[in-house]
Amino acid sequence: MLRVALTACLLAAGTVLASANPARLEKGIVPSGPAKAAVERWFTAGSGPICSDTNGADAPCDLGRALAFRTFYDAGGTDALVFAHYSPSIGNAVSLAVAQFRRAGQDWTLVRTVTGVYGEGPDGLSFESGRATFTMDALMPGDARCCLTGKQRYTLDLATGAVTAGPKTAAKATPASGKRSFAPRPEGFEGATYFHNGSEVLIDERAGVIRYDVPKASIRAAVSKGTVLFRGTFAASGAVTSTAYVFKAGCEPAPYAVSGHSKGSTITLKGNAPRRDANSCAVTGTTARGAHTVLTFQEYGDF
Repeated sequence: MLRVALTACLLAAGTVLASANPARLEKGIVPSGPAKAAVERWFTAGSGPICSDTNGADAPCDLGRALAFRTFYDAGGTDALVFAHYSPSIGNAVSLAVAQFRRAGQDWTLVRTVTGVYGEGPDGLSFESGRATFTMDALMPGDARCCLTGKQRYTLDLATGAVTAGPKTAAKATPASGKRSFAPRPEGFEGATYFHNGSEVLIDERAGVIRYDVPKASIRAAVSKGTVLFRGTFAASGAVTSTAYVFKAGCEPAPYAVSGHSKGSTITLKGNAPRRDANSCAVTGTTARGAHTVLTFQEYGDF
């Protein structure tokens, strides 16, 4: 899933009541509530989420990697369940970590890091009879990571940590307009990080723009950070139509029509690409073969 949707939907700090045997929810970009100190230790000490340093090596996370914490407390104030969305690496990839905490006297301690929970959320969390139940937005076949259309119900056994996941069900109808609906974005968002032919690019599906973020060394004479590779439309169905560009050092970008689809974490586009004169900037025709006729983008990060 995308960082923009999670950040915009989860950042607002506050306290609310969850339905059904109510669990009290504390949420914000940093841990809050009675278990705050224990949650911070879990997140930053390396016993919970693992992040990557600037060299790509595993390292403990710091709170600067966090996008949102959602901490649910049971009615008796003895159990807490934490959902932390965070960026494990440099870029816009988003991961989810879940942990269970318990109060002993005045102190809160980590019971376990919970595995086997995926998606965005949760919604409708409640504590009852030694279990926590909740619903996550789930990735369905054909979904883009920005726009999860499924729901999946989970049950966590608080005594053993066992997680039971129900079936995924489609929950959101395609908008009548055929356009995707997007949550508000935080200021400064430029796109989700994808890999394309050895380069890193940023894809902003709402704006319909793909731009280079870290071009590979062999093309840096022709493109730089921020160069637009694609302008087009991402439809709710997963269809993608656009204008892409071919670059040559010292020449204006050569546009051409491409179309394809976004499915899961991969975007694939095809089109007849411009063919340039070897000794000038002139476009002499088009070709159905070559490196620019099939464009593949693979999202960095996973749920």
